Order: sequence, then structure tokens, then C-alpha cells
Amino acid sequence: MLPLVKKTYQTLSEQNLLQKGAGVIVGVSGGPDSMALLHVLAALKEELHLTLTAVYVDHGLRPDETEQEKALVREQAGLLKAGFKAGTVAVKEYAWQHGMSIEHAARVLRYDFLDTVAEETAANRIAVAHTADDQAEEVLLRLIRGTGRKGLSGMNVVREGKIIRPFLTLPKTDLIEYLNHENIPFLEDSSNKERIYLRNRVRLDLIPHLAEHYNPNISTTLRQTAAILQDEELFLEDAVDEALKKIIIEEKNRSFDQHPECPEIILDVTAFNESPRAIQRRLLESVFWKMEQSPRFRQIEQVLHLAEARENGTVVHLAGGLRATKEMTGIVFSYPQGMVPQRGNLIEKNQPLSQITVSEPGTITIPETGVEIRFEEMAHVPDMKKIINDQEDYLDLAQVSFPFIVRSPEPGDFFHPLGGPGRKKVADFLSDQKVPQEQRSQVPTLESSGSVAALLGLRIDHRARITKKTMRVLKVSMLESANSELNKIFHVT
Repeated sequence: MLPLVKKTYQTLSEQNLLQKGAGVIVGVSGGPDSMALLHVLAALKEELHLTLTAVYVDHGLRPDETEQEKALVREQAGLLKAGFKAGTVAVKEYAWQHGMSIEHAARVLRYDFLDTVAEETAANRIAVAHTADDQAEEVLLRLIRGTGRKGLSGMNVVREGKIIRPFLTLPKTDLIEYLNHENIPFLEDSSNKERIYLRNRVRLDLIPHLAEHYNPNISTTLRQTAAILQDEELFLEDAVDEALKKIIIEEKNRSFDQHPECPEIILDVTAFNESPRAIQRRLLESVFWKMEQSPRFRQIEQVLHLAEARENGTVVHLAGGLRATKEMTGIVFSYPQGMVPQRGNLIEKNQPLSQITVSEPGTITIPETGVEIRFEEMAHVPDMKKIINDQEDYLDLAQVSFPFIVRSPEPGDFFHPLGGPGRKKVADFLSDQKVPQEQRSQVPTLESSGSVAALLGLRIDHRARITKKTMRVLKVSMLESANSELNKIFHVT
């Protein structure tokens, strides 16, 4: 056996990833990693009695490259006597509809298609070609975006009991050496070099910088950290499962007024407060998932403070209509107004916005207001004289750049309003615009490199404006709001 084949065989055996006679779907893009995976599994086909199907997914993002990639995968699958399937997924439309980045949407649809083919072919495993280098990138990426211990543990060798990553402990250099030795053809995805995506900037810029100036073994260090945290995660998951049995008093579905059944959970507040803080956070993460919400740091902090509150009847308004209410003996999580973003009279209390980091093009939702904000790089520079939609802001990407921060205005914020004579306090500008004092913290403020780039829906910074020299344009669109008062302020209809 060649070294890469032998190492992969050992991983498959030690991790019990494949049983003899398994049907395996192999995700193959035509790139070096996935082509190596297809050939290595084909080399083990007789030893393990595998049935292989190579699957190519066209994301509709690179029409000039996909036909060549698909042809290569089909050809190689034929030579290796493996099955072949191909399909196209509408990534841009899905990202638009679900308010997520192109990269995230592509990942979701890709796995959905692979799973569909697995069902059609009765395959019991889906093999993907993530390497040790990908693991290091993923850990660093999650750290940048913000995550807890579970996120920092990185990707698992097995996901959902079906998806396997046989190369996850192997460096990409091993794969390239194998491809060169065996003269196996592959194609490079041009989008892997586009720095508009945060993942690419981490791989192309950040990791090499850290390796050169801080730790030459940074990738190994990140992988080792992930491995340690994965072991600790297993312990914590067991501890949280046991704690949940004692702390959840009641879990059911309940209807409120005209709203259909929504989940409701009641926690024993005394038992919860007696748990270690680390377990409390994990318990709340589990509760949020059960309530069909993504757990966020700020919201978990709100519930932790709620649990310690002395006054019964205190309510915390969370995302998507979720409420947490402190009662005599418990904390009740429910959707009294349905699973929709509504804040009731909290607008009058000047509730600050959650701070959201935007690392790449895509759509975010501000949980406090329901406002959706889409970030997209335009294919051409628009004629600003013809732009009349006040729900959209256009910025010069030579003057601002990802990552952006969307937040509430803060004391001491200054910016140069477009067309104005010079710098002005944001508070003074909002006053001039007749934005009510109690609603000013609801104005989405776009920060770039520590400076205010725009008060979205109101005014951009003069320095970020489109000029004759502009080559790349960022379009920021305010899409919707669940609150009519905010519609008036932000010009969202």
C-alpha cells in the first residue's frame, strides 16, 4: 500500500468509520483533496468490499469551470469503476431566501444533495475530503466569528453518524504527494483565491502570517487544541444530559391565542442556580436548540441574569418571539406571540441592538427589531444618479472592508455625513434627523476598521461614497422590519 492509502486504512479501522460491504457516497469537486479521497477509497474497494459513487454538485456559482470539473469527475469515476451522480443546486436563491452567506448556503445544499443520493443508492456513508489543514482553518475561523468550547473543538471525524472525514488528521501535503506520485489529474477551484470570503483570507493571509511571525507550527497547534477540546466535549455532553433530566420540569407544545402550537420549556430555577456556571451555559444552549433558536452569547447572558433575579414576573425578550419569564420556582421559555420577531413595547425602552460581526457577503437579522440587512458586492459600479431606493446604501470597497460590525450607536461616535461639511457626532446627527431619543439605539450602525461607515438607512460616511475612481461596490440593503415605528425611522417598507 502507498503511504496515504495505508494511513487512511488505519484511520478507517481505528475509528470504525467503514464496515466491510459499505455503500459510500464520495463528494468530489474535482479539486485535489476530493480527487485524492476518491482514488484512495477506490484503492481500498476490494479490501473492504466497498460500493463507491462519486457525486459532483454544481452550485451554480462558476459556470465557466463546472462543466470541465464534472467531466473530470465522471471520467475518473468510470476509470475506477465507481458510480457517478451529478446535480445542480440553487445556492444564490437559497441564500437570499434564508438570509445566509453564499458559503453557508452552498454547504447546506451540498450536504442535502449528497444525502439525497445516499438514500437513492442505499449508501450508509458519505465521505468528504476535509484535511488537517481544513481543521486548523475551521478552528481559527470559529474563533474569529465567536464561539464556545464546542465550536473550538472543530470538525469531528464522524458527523451525524453518517458523514465521515477519513483525511481529517492528514496534512494536505500528503495528498498532493500522492496525487503527483500516481499522476492523478485534478482542477483548482478559482473561488478558493477570492479574498472576499473570510475562509480564504484565513487560509491565504492569516495562517501564513501567524506561522511566519508567531508560531511556525500554528496549524499543528490549532489541530491539537481541537483534539483536546473534543475529548472534553464528550465529558461535558454527558454531564449536561444528566443535568437536563433534573432541571427541566416540563417540556411540551402550547398554543397562545391564535398562534399554532409552539414549544415551551420550564426549568427548575433552584437546581439551575446550583449548577456550575459552565454547565449553566451548556444547559441554556440545549434549551435554545430545543426552542428552535440558535444560542447566542448575549442572550445566554440575559437568561443567566434572569435566573439570579429576585423579582418574579421579570421577562427577557429573546430572538424570534422567544420569551424567558422568571416565575416563583422556574424559568419559562415560550412564544406567547408566536414564533415571529416581535418586541412589543421594548422599543420604548431604547433596547440596544446585539452586536453582529459580518465577515463576508450574506444576510443578517437583527434579533431585537427583525430588520434584515443584506451585504453583497456588485458586479458593476451603479449610476448613483439613478438610485432612488432609500432602503439601500452603496459603499466603496476601497474605503471600507470586511469584517464589518453592526451595532447600536455608541457615545462618542463620530462620522462625516455624506455631503456634510465635516465630522459630526452621531448623536447630534440623529437629533437633526428628528429620530426620537427613545429609538436612537435601534439605528443600525455600520462599523468598519473601528470607524462608523454608515448609519444604515439614514446616511453613509462621506469617505465611503461612490466616486469616479470606485472599482468595487458594496450594496447594503435594509430588507424588512417587524416594527412599524422602525420602518419610519429606517425607511424600510
